[in-house]
Amino acid sequence: MKNKTHILFFYLFTLLVGTLFFIPAVFVNRFTTAPAVWMQAGVGIGLLGYVLLNNRRISVPPKGFLILMAIGGLYLLSRSLWSVESLVTVLTCIAAFFLFYAIGIQKRLFMLFSLLGTILALWGLGQYTGLLPSYHGVFPVTGSFDNPAGLSASLALLLPFSLYACTRSSKKYRLLFIVAACLTVCVIILSQARAAILATIVILCFFFIRFLPKKKRSLSPVHYFVISLAGIGLIAGLAFLKKDSAGGRLLIWKCTGQLIAQKPVFGFGHHGFTANYMNEQAAYFNKHPDSQYAMLADNIRHPFNEYLKWLTDYGIAGFCLIILLIAIPLYHSRKNHSQETATLRLSLLSIGICALFSYPLNYPFIRLMTVMILAFLLAAGRTQQTAVPNNGWLKGVISLFSLGLLSVTVYQAFCEREWYTIAHRSLRGQTGEMLPRYKSLYPHLRKNELFLYNYAAELNVSEDYTESLQVARECEKRWADYDLQMLMADDCLQSQQYGETETHLKQAAAMCPVKFMPLYRLAELYRETGRKGEAQVFALKILNKAVKIPSPVINSIQNKMQNLLNDTDSANDSSHIIKSDKKSPPAFSWQDHLLKDRPPKALLPT
Repeated sequence: MKNKTHILFFYLFTLLVGTLFFIPAVFVNRFTTAPAVWMQAGVGIGLLGYVLLNNRRISVPPKGFLILMAIGGLYLLSRSLWSVESLVTVLTCIAAFFLFYAIGIQKRLFMLFSLLGTILALWGLGQYTGLLPSYHGVFPVTGSFDNPAGLSASLALLLPFSLYACTRSSKKYRLLFIVAACLTVCVIILSQARAAILATIVILCFFFIRFLPKKKRSLSPVHYFVISLAGIGLIAGLAFLKKDSAGGRLLIWKCTGQLIAQKPVFGFGHHGFTANYMNEQAAYFNKHPDSQYAMLADNIRHPFNEYLKWLTDYGIAGFCLIILLIAIPLYHSRKNHSQETATLRLSLLSIGICALFSYPLNYPFIRLMTVMILAFLLAAGRTQQTAVPNNGWLKGVISLFSLGLLSVTVYQAFCEREWYTIAHRSLRGQTGEMLPRYKSLYPHLRKNELFLYNYAAELNVSEDYTESLQVARECEKRWADYDLQMLMADDCLQSQQYGETETHLKQAAAMCPVKFMPLYRLAELYRETGRKGEAQVFALKILNKAVKIPSPVINSIQNKMQNLLNDTDSANDSSHIIKSDKKSPPAFSWQDHLLKDRPPKALLPT
């Protein structure tokens, strides 16, 4: 029995450490693909090991919850058109829930969570002091993520376990856990992620209120009033800390609301937000060309709110299903007043707060922890053990499922690894040699919008404009994007489809009004096709356009436009800019580090 306990603890330690820290540079997006592969393989191995080592009857969740999980899973898969990626993600989460429910709450795991938080905080501190490299081009503190949002959200959900350890550990180790908790809070502040800072403050307030002496625990209405005012002031202060960012999010939420209103019940389906948001943003700026948000708009892949994204993709029906899957474990554990369940609820609350203003569920570790917390809460509320009698057949089914999950994981890892290899070789100038390998990989990754963009861009570089446009249009069904519109405009221009070129350039200009290149290319298109009057109109727009970030490229564009207005023939110079810029959409750069609090974008043109 003792050996099995040690094996279980070692397995969970390995699963969590790998999902959090396994980021080898062997995949296109090392920060999400590598941890996801580890998580899928770990869950598959864990299930297989559980059925082989467990001689007792297998514990399963209540029948009602099982039915709800089945309905939710089938709904998500139907809305994603049964794509392999969605199928694996949903089945992995369900399998992990079953596994963690069967394991139940293990108090020693809380110390492990605290240890993980401490290691992650030390990593972030090392980056802040310059001892360790950051994975972001602008922000020094990212931990094992490409963005401070992932680090801060992970630390916020792990903080309650460090606080738990402060109260439950012996005096000998208490000081160490207090230092670990303080270190975690400090690194969250250093990350400057406002959502995580807000979550941390809320967690600390709940923690100290809960552990006040019983005689002092009752709070008067005055206390609640002061706390409410402080909360409002805190939210306002965090918003004004980055006023432009807050304004930009208001625009995103406004456009997202318009999308939700179009299909409120069932949503747009998987990829619904990415396939439609930028078009909605373009429509907004077409209607409001002088909007105050014009200087703040940029390429967006996430609404900075998990709830809005879920409503956009899966509608009210899907949103209600996910809320039920969260509410039922909380309801079942309502009579369990132990410190362990209180800690789990605090951790879940931190995820919920971060989800209001960020994108924590983009990261496999946070998804895994969310599933684990819900499973533990449901297990904490069970009054009696629900087990399957004569579970030999169930063990056989689970074993086959585990082997299937492992096989699919190996297949996914192979495809992602092949993509990484050919993409790097293409960047080193071997595009022509790599195109046959892109073509052979296409049937396996044709539902991955970033692969489609990368493939289309490489075809553009090799001057196969017809096929590049065909692949780009397939990508457009899943991904409305400024860079994709610019790529399609170039394909059309080189194919002498000037009407389509104009359409794509205008769409790109509307998507991101702050950009100069779409307007410049429109002016050049009009000049080269004999529409001199329209070219001069756009030249004036460019010269009168406010510059957000000055650069030599913008200065060069403005000089060309001034020459155009002066009726100076600068065709040679203009041609030089077009040609040099044409070769720079290519392809692919997963080192395009975005502004803070923006979701990571693995593949963008440089």
